[in-house]
Amino acid sequence: MVRYLASLGLLFGFAFSALAQSNPVVAVLRDSDTSFRGADRNRDSAILLDSQANVINVISGLGVTPSLSSQNTLQFDSVHRRIIVAENLCNRVSVFDYDGTSQLTIPIENVAAIALTNDAKQIDCVTGTTINDRQTVFYDTTTGKEIRRLNLDAVAVTNDVVGSQLWAIGKHLTAFDPDGDIRIRRPLTQLPAELKHPTVINSRNWCGVGVAVEPNQNDWWRRIWVIERNHPEVTGSKNRLFAVDPEGQTRILVELNEIDPISIACATYRGDMNRILVVDRVTGNLVSFNSDGELMGKVDLDVQLVGFGEHSGLWVAGRESIRRLDPSDLSVLAEHAFDQACDSVGLAVR
Repeated sequence: MVRYLASLGLLFGFAFSALAQSNPVVAVLRDSDTSFRGADRNRDSAILLDSQANVINVISGLGVTPSLSSQNTLQFDSVHRRIIVAENLCNRVSVFDYDGTSQLTIPIENVAAIALTNDAKQIDCVTGTTINDRQTVFYDTTTGKEIRRLNLDAVAVTNDVVGSQLWAIGKHLTAFDPDGDIRIRRPLTQLPAELKHPTVINSRNWCGVGVAVEPNQNDWWRRIWVIERNHPEVTGSKNRLFAVDPEGQTRILVELNEIDPISIACATYRGDMNRILVVDRVTGNLVSFNSDGELMGKVDLDVQLVGFGEHSGLWVAGRESIRRLDPSDLSVLAEHAFDQACDSVGLAVR
């Protein structure tokens, strides 16, 4: 009897282990038809993978297209074991179980980015046709009911777990809590042109397109990093990387010059070492900086997106593959080659 129970326990142990291994830790959103002209909006997919880049599931029938920023168009909801997709081509946010079963569809015109609150009770959605008229709208994650609406000209948004708030970037850098209270709001045009001369203001800044928070449990020392892009029609606008402290004060300012930033992530390794990673839209290079904003190097990986997760580490996705990297030296630890070369327009990492 004891032997039977032991073997039964071992069987359950194997079953539990297999179940745990089947949980996805990374998902990538793929735009399979960039020549869309209105005939079929549902030809794209989200691929869910485990930590070794093995495909667990593929959710098809999605409608997405590249936009000004691909940050936060895909989001894990680990509390409810779901994946949330911002389908900008179909004007909706779709929620699926990990097995691909549809759980919720929220009609949202011109949805651009999504984030999840700490308690996973609200989905924060950025919507709008132009930067200046964009709103941030909160929805209930189980019912899809609208809760509140904020007039924030945001392009990208991310959740700040330690600070129990969200950060949005666009024409302004804004920190706000799930109740809708604005904690910090600074126009990009009021950010200093040079950190050593904080009174010299660059009034011609255009738009921030990505924001990421250092995965540091120390509330005061963590930094919020932003990538800002220039615009050919905005004279004096620049490609820049900058960091603010939790109070919104600029601490680090980096001129990116020829680097055209499109995606950003903050990775941690060896305990408390941070690496800030920026994707160059033109070259596909992964450019890394230390926590002081000093350039550490560039790696030619031909990528479009970068993301970091507490449980699965550093990932990059491009047209041909998705890879897990070692944050300490950016070497490849795992890779999945896609069947079809097409744009990766969203990346979620747990």
